[in-house]
Amino acid sequence: MKIGRLRVESELIPYAAGFPPGSRWLVLAPHPDDEAFGIGATLALGVRRGVEAHVVVVTDGGAQGDASEREIEASAAADALGLPEPEFWRFPDRSLRPDDPALRTRIERALEQHAPDVLFVTSPVEFHPDHRALALAARRVVRKLSRWGLRRGPVSWIAAYEVAAPLRPNLLVAADEAWECKRRAGRCYAGQIAIRPYDEFAEALGTLRALTLDGVRKAEALHLDDARRVAFESASRWATRVGTWGSSGTDQLG
Repeated sequence: MKIGRLRVESELIPYAAGFPPGSRWLVLAPHPDDEAFGIGATLALGVRRGVEAHVVVVTDGGAQGDASEREIEASAAADALGLPEPEFWRFPDRSLRPDDPALRTRIERALEQHAPDVLFVTSPVEFHPDHRALALAARRVVRKLSRWGLRRGPVSWIAAYEVAAPLRPNLLVAADEAWECKRRAGRCYAGQIAIRPYDEFAEALGTLRALTLDGVRKAEALHLDDARRVAFESASRWATRVGTWGSSGTDQLG
């Protein structure tokens, strides 16, 4: 069997830093801490550039710690990043499902309320089931709203971000300027770090993501897509583009 040309590195990963578009961002975090350890530096940089960023913490995080304490930590982390107070939806931890009408209604209302240019959500190839479920639920909401015949749709871009599972990035954000803010936000989650060193994992991932960026020591990775493309392709196709094992566990969800 003849093997075709193998793509070179620059065809697989960016070799120049970029930045998410838009002036209004909506960030969906499955648990209190995902926003900080996932894209904390990008959010801090966005605030400095005048972006209106709003964070929603979807679950109460009660499966790994006291829910009320985790909310306090999330509020402190938001302050460290320069963000307004997060919105807390308080779904039970490890309960998220892509087909949950209550979850999808909340996402739809949040899109209508904040009218974001970019919707940030955990990637569909994350390990944690809540992370994957939230991504797929968000896609279904965008698909539904786009089907109503809106010319622009409810949001222009969907940015998948990584927390515990590396994705295949098409956008790398040079994060050195705001990395200390990310560290301060991460330290707010002392209860979680006592259970597992999430701050160390974030440091390692940030170093890895700077590999192809000259003069950059820390970076954050995103997979940025036109929202209508995500809405009208299958969930498994989106997951496959975002990662490398995306069809696993997503085909049956549509």
